[in-house]
Amino acid sequence: MGDLILKNLTIRYGGETVVNDFNLEVRNGEMVSLLGPSGTGKTTVLKTIAGLIKPSKGEIFIDGQPVHDLAPEKRSAVMVFQKTLLFPFLNVEQNIAFGLRMQGHKEADARRRIEQILQLTELTGLGRRKVHQLSGGQQQRVSLARALVLKPAVLLLDEPLSNLDANLRQQMRELIQDIQAETRITTLFVTHDQAEALMISHRVCLLLNGRLRQTGKPRELFYLPADPEVARFFGGCNFIQGRVKNGVFRSEFCNVPVPQANGNGHLRTATIRPEDILLSPDANYDLHGKIAKTNFEGSATRIWVNCRENRFVVLTSDNDYTPGQSVRIHLPPDKIRIFPCETESA
Repeated sequence: MGDLILKNLTIRYGGETVVNDFNLEVRNGEMVSLLGPSGTGKTTVLKTIAGLIKPSKGEIFIDGQPVHDLAPEKRSAVMVFQKTLLFPFLNVEQNIAFGLRMQGHKEADARRRIEQILQLTELTGLGRRKVHQLSGGQQQRVSLARALVLKPAVLLLDEPLSNLDANLRQQMRELIQDIQAETRITTLFVTHDQAEALMISHRVCLLLNGRLRQTGKPRELFYLPADPEVARFFGGCNFIQGRVKNGVFRSEFCNVPVPQANGNGHLRTATIRPEDILLSPDANYDLHGKIAKTNFEGSATRIWVNCRENRFVVLTSDNDYTPGQSVRIHLPPDKIRIFPCETESA
């Protein structure tokens, strides 16, 4: 096993820059998610690490060794694709053994590895089955087993769960977590699903428009976004414009102490997550509002509240609210994040 380091990686297709000046370190034994919307360059990064795409600029190191000029088979990085790409004419064991055969492993060694990996991926007893006899989840486990059996330094997972239904997807998330914890294989996991990234990873890297916007532990990106774009991606939908004066963010909705902000009169954007807003029909809260609409979402109800010229989105476990109802809302100061606006004025 080893670490993965990307330095100043730039990837272009024709004249278009897909990924620009990308820097990332995945430490030995760590699982990191590369998260972002479709088309932002996530898979392109994985293919470049695997050697399937040549970068326009930058360096790639695996276990301390430069690999950006090496052929794919010499990089000790194996990629698992969104589609399983299994050989339909081979059974499970033969699919898993294919890479070992290509590498020239002896039969006894190959057999021992295959038995171990079948147990690890919960495929014991299915070795003789053909691909068409497997469920979607089982096929994805075979694809994962085929990669793991090679014992690569780095495992690259390209949205391997996106074709599974919700229940299977959750089971596979847990299985991948368990396998990674047991094998301690350095893993870069690509996904567009923020819940998946937050659940499965030691750290999350958010890629937007080909640029790495924030890297950190899952809770850091969720609760401490670096800018409004990151906040929006993680479900932030309540934004307030105001100005900082004498260490206080002042708007028509709230006044919040912000001692970390410098200067007076600077335009700022504040945000608060929907689940952090307090809502009550009768409490003595700061603001008056009227409910515009509600959506029941199982364990929570999403409520849109019109307040003066602003509309707040609230998530609450209380489902007794109805459209047209008057309510009071409170924005706890310790839950509000303050960001500089792109254009500041005094």
